[in-house]
Amino acid sequence: MSLENQTLAVIDALNRHDFDALLPMFEEEAVLDLPDGIRVIGHASFRDTLAAYVLRHGITLSDHVVMTDGAGFRVAVECTLNGSDRHDAESGADGDAGPYALPAVLVLERERDLFTRLSLYAGTRP
Repeated sequence: MSLENQTLAVIDALNRHDFDALLPMFEEEAVLDLPDGIRVIGHASFRDTLAAYVLRHGITLSDHVVMTDGAGFRVAVECTLNGSDRHDAESGADGDAGPYALPAVLVLERERDLFTRLSLYAGTRP
């Protein structure tokens, strides 16, 4: 599968919140970096941390432009991160409740046929 098609499959799985479909696209010791500074390594932590982050914020990615390197090892995706944080009734934290759209970049690295890293960088809310 081409790097671009494999990247689109990752975005599709993320948007469907289908982490069981997403995980086989990554090596066992894959690295996950999230906008809030969290870094985890390994399938179990990768899946659980990404699922918690994506589901907590109701994240989907849209308006993506995929840019690959000539060697087929790295890809960057410029996109819009759509989310919806809700009022946290338990903690009483108001935060910035409601839907939002932020500029974001998704960076993936691949060795052979599997990704070894997923890093998500997002703009901040005004």
